[in-house]
Amino acid sequence: MKFGKYLEARQLELAEYNSHFIDYKALKKLIKQLAIPTLKASSDMDLHLTLDDIDEKIIHQRLQENKAAFFFKLERELEKVNGYYLARESDLRIKFNILHSKYKDYKINGKLNSNQATSFKNLYAAFKKFQKDLRNLEQYVELNKTGFSKALKKWDKRSQSHDKDFYLATVVSIQPIFTRDGPLKLNDETLHILLELNDIDNNNRRADIQSSTFTNDDDDDNNTSNNNKHNNNNNNNNNNNNNNNNNTLHDNYELTTSKILENQLEHLFQASSSSLDMEMEIENWYKEILNIATVKDVQRKHALLRNFRETKIFTYLLQNSSESFHKNVFSLLKECLTTLFLLLVASPLDDNSLHIFYKSNQDHIDLSYCDEDDQVFSRKNVFHEAASCPEKSRLFILDEALTTSKLSKETVQKLLNAQDIHSRVPLHYAAELGKLEFVHSLLITNLLEDVDPIDSDSKTPLVLAITNNHIDVVRDLLTIGGANASPIEKPILDYSKNVISSTKVQFDPLNVACKFNNHDAAKLLLEIRSKQNADNAKNKSSQHLCQPLFKKNSTGLCTLHIVAKIGGDPQLIQLLIRYGADPNEIDGFNKWTPIFYAVRSGHSEVITELLKHNARLDIEDDNGHSPLFYALWESHVDVLNALLQRPLNLPSAPLNEINSQSSTQRLNTIDLTPNNDKFDLDIQDSIPDFALPPPIIPLRKYGHNFLEKKIFIKLKLRPGLESIKLTQDNGIIMSSSPGRITLSSNLPEIIPRNVILPVRSGEINNFCKDISETNDEEDDDEISEDHDDGEIIFQVNSIDDFSMDFEIFPSFGTRIIAKTTAMPFLFKKVAINSIATVKLPLFDTRLNNIGSLTLDYQIIFPYPGNPLKIIKYEPYWKSTGSDLMTSSKDGNFVTSSSLNGSFISVLVCALNDETIVAAPKPYVEFKGTKILLNDLTKEQLEKVVDYDFGKIDGSFDEVTLKQYLSSRVVPLRRLLEVIPGSVQLVIGVYFPTDKEIDTIPIKISPFININQFIDKLLLIIFEHERFLRHSGSGNMRQIVFSSCNWEACSILNWKQPNFPVLLQMKSLLRDSTTGKFVGDTPNCLKELAVNPQKMSYLNTELINIHTMVQFAMNNNLLGVTLPYEVLKICPSLARIIKQNGLLLIASVGENDQIPADGGYSGIYYACELLFENNIGM
Repeated sequence: MKFGKYLEARQLELAEYNSHFIDYKALKKLIKQLAIPTLKASSDMDLHLTLDDIDEKIIHQRLQENKAAFFFKLERELEKVNGYYLARESDLRIKFNILHSKYKDYKINGKLNSNQATSFKNLYAAFKKFQKDLRNLEQYVELNKTGFSKALKKWDKRSQSHDKDFYLATVVSIQPIFTRDGPLKLNDETLHILLELNDIDNNNRRADIQSSTFTNDDDDDNNTSNNNKHNNNNNNNNNNNNNNNNNTLHDNYELTTSKILENQLEHLFQASSSSLDMEMEIENWYKEILNIATVKDVQRKHALLRNFRETKIFTYLLQNSSESFHKNVFSLLKECLTTLFLLLVASPLDDNSLHIFYKSNQDHIDLSYCDEDDQVFSRKNVFHEAASCPEKSRLFILDEALTTSKLSKETVQKLLNAQDIHSRVPLHYAAELGKLEFVHSLLITNLLEDVDPIDSDSKTPLVLAITNNHIDVVRDLLTIGGANASPIEKPILDYSKNVISSTKVQFDPLNVACKFNNHDAAKLLLEIRSKQNADNAKNKSSQHLCQPLFKKNSTGLCTLHIVAKIGGDPQLIQLLIRYGADPNEIDGFNKWTPIFYAVRSGHSEVITELLKHNARLDIEDDNGHSPLFYALWESHVDVLNALLQRPLNLPSAPLNEINSQSSTQRLNTIDLTPNNDKFDLDIQDSIPDFALPPPIIPLRKYGHNFLEKKIFIKLKLRPGLESIKLTQDNGIIMSSSPGRITLSSNLPEIIPRNVILPVRSGEINNFCKDISETNDEEDDDEISEDHDDGEIIFQVNSIDDFSMDFEIFPSFGTRIIAKTTAMPFLFKKVAINSIATVKLPLFDTRLNNIGSLTLDYQIIFPYPGNPLKIIKYEPYWKSTGSDLMTSSKDGNFVTSSSLNGSFISVLVCALNDETIVAAPKPYVEFKGTKILLNDLTKEQLEKVVDYDFGKIDGSFDEVTLKQYLSSRVVPLRRLLEVIPGSVQLVIGVYFPTDKEIDTIPIKISPFININQFIDKLLLIIFEHERFLRHSGSGNMRQIVFSSCNWEACSILNWKQPNFPVLLQMKSLLRDSTTGKFVGDTPNCLKELAVNPQKMSYLNTELINIHTMVQFAMNNNLLGVTLPYEVLKICPSLARIIKQNGLLLIASVGENDQIPADGGYSGIYYACELLFENNIGM
């Protein structure tokens, strides 16, 4: 994502920091203005003058002349962000001090004895909110740091100077915003307090368990009697028990606090104790009322609720207040009832019971009451609590406040418009939860100052209702409340200067409706917008108020682009197009039309709908790639077939031509200048330059990396945060958001590694980069991708003593969240395909289990036998000429290799008794039944085929060998003995993948795994090569390994450096009858599936050409083999693959014609691989 767009999007998420970020756009605009020469006032040429129209020397000269102006503006931006940071840090420090003092006070006074206590919940929620504020501040710092770096990089590029590094080091990096570690310490202290809260809760629960374990029968009887809250005869006993309990708590409290507060006056201590008892009693009353609400006898339940004040609260106050407090007992009663009622409003108590309780005590309940402590935590009043109650209506509270309460109209209005700690009014919560009657009542009161208030997340009540698909609430907000269906950015006033400093960004309701696939809301918004524009257009005085129907979001996407990206309903697409949305409109982000997003996201139904409305396929983006290319590169079969519904023989048009024809209803018009220099996908950027590797990198022997005596271990974390699961206990997650994982081993030679979270998904990586720097007027630098791909590779001598520690740290802060260890025995489990999954428990610093860490790992053992020494046996990569690598005209690498001519294909697999055989297919047919070879032993196979498969008569040339192998199953060792040494072979290694084993299913002998299978295969090959050398032939047999199993290719390449390895794709086939592509398993075993329904995933599984290419590059494979049917419909695919250093083999079907000149490195046809003399890499 380009940084300018990214910064705009983040300002929506960090609304409180809006207008305080670096003005990156203004700095870019200033560079452009300073570079353009000053023209005469009479000239109008500067109205459309761009940097492309000016000579580069003039631009450099102008910028150097105006260097002071640019850096003056840059320093003002630095002062702005620095000043705001210091103010924000100070505010957070003050807030933390208040929360910390509350925490210490609550802890001393025993208010945190349970996680169900109101004090506990409020304090925990406050610290979590504070932690979020700290993360936002950290993101503010990082975004500004990136912004200054990007702005200086843009300056250096345009002015041909080198000011960036010097200015960053001497001016930017020394500012307090980039040097202060105060927020880090605050985050660590906050996390420490959260862990202590968790300990308090755990200790309390352990005490409860021990108490219940050692309670005698008499105590059980007494508890049963005390818990019978509905027996009126026991009221006096209950009161006495309460008095005894209170005295006990008083004594315990006095014993605890006397050591801490020895210098306190005794009357102050008694007042504190009395306050503590009161809060605890309110908690008990709260629980008792919830229990009363469960009584099935309605009349008895109502009577208990009506009499609760006299029988419980009033009696308690009289018995526990001193004589001097009797005069204030009614004020205490009002305070208790009001506090209790506020707790009940937010509880799951039904409306009827709560209403009865309110009516019987309304003279003693103050609806305008706000707890002083609550002002620190949530700042919610009774209307906030009523609107945010998720299970009950609570409408009667609003009605009572408006009709029968003693509150004035002004007080009610103030409460209804009051903002809580999240800058939300009651209307926000009611709209979010879909409380239609509550919203309707709020709107008709005419007491709301604003129907579109913006909360701290930049969301209005209308946006929240759309997000949660509450269409009736949306309709009321628009029609009754008059919510703005087409809002504009609200101005932010700088009171110190009495000027508008900036505008407050917010979400466009229509874009939100499209993002959440809300057809009804989108239709309603479009109807209102169209009507408003029609009404404004009638009067000349109001024509300027007309707003465009469609606006771009913060990242530059239009409505159709958003729908295409999420895979929206086809009816929503029809609706948008009916109101004028252009299916060929170009967005302001990637410069793509909607169909590109549908292809990249894999939404075939959206593609079909767009094609019905004349979406164009004969177009290319600024990278020179069409939608069909992206379908093959990273989408799935259904998407490919959807695109093939339209003829593809039309000439491709660049997107800048499409742009000139797009709709004029867009909010921002994009003017792209033609650019003939296409930015091809460059996978090579992700591969390090050839240099002396560090010790952790495998030994490199010219051709590719391979294992000599080391064991290869690869740990793989799953994308995002899927590998980390933090358990939730009683609604509390005791951790910050994970930000990085540190891996350290017990082996001293292994360097600790850090993995930045979340893990980057492997679907896109560096292969499909967005175009950058092709058009300076519109394009922007991409933000750097700091996240890792989650792969960590180690080389060890033995796994017997290999263990790995995993430490999880927060994204912001230095305090460890959790830790776990993978012991050596976990890596000793034998995996069929060398890949396994392990789930490790996560423990916090107090050894409490708080979750689990799931990771995949792969282990490849070195070849255990005697390998072929490259000094004696010429490897495939050895050049026959003087120069190993040369460069072609188009920038590709060309290797003059010994790989040329014809290679006969031999498919090899293992029988159930580990015998390795060559066969035409991985199965044999017996009486119409297909039996997999890995299910048979040598003796069983001979009975099935009815011949001695170990006996081979005669000699072969290339023609007779292909005929013989097309119908016979023979031992590989015996076959190699009878084939002339001049015959070159491509050995296709068959081994089922894990998914094939699960879905076909395939039975694999417990004595066979892929490591052992390849070891035995290499043993046969190596012995055969040595036999040829010692027999006097002198040369090696040229052999190429090929496999459809990715892990087999990786293992083959790691175990030896002598023979090249090709990764082959067979999973994408074209049906000759329908002309559509169909998916198959990697080894084409779909027809053997026991349950065909389990194979339905094949048509929605990614084609994976881009991950296939990435895998080949990361594992140093020689090349890839793709179906010719795929390559011929998208010629640019071949160019991209070859430009990134891989051989490309086109696999041609038996009924297809061999391509004359497709620019391929080789052709695979009729069980034969044909290489060119010089292989283009």
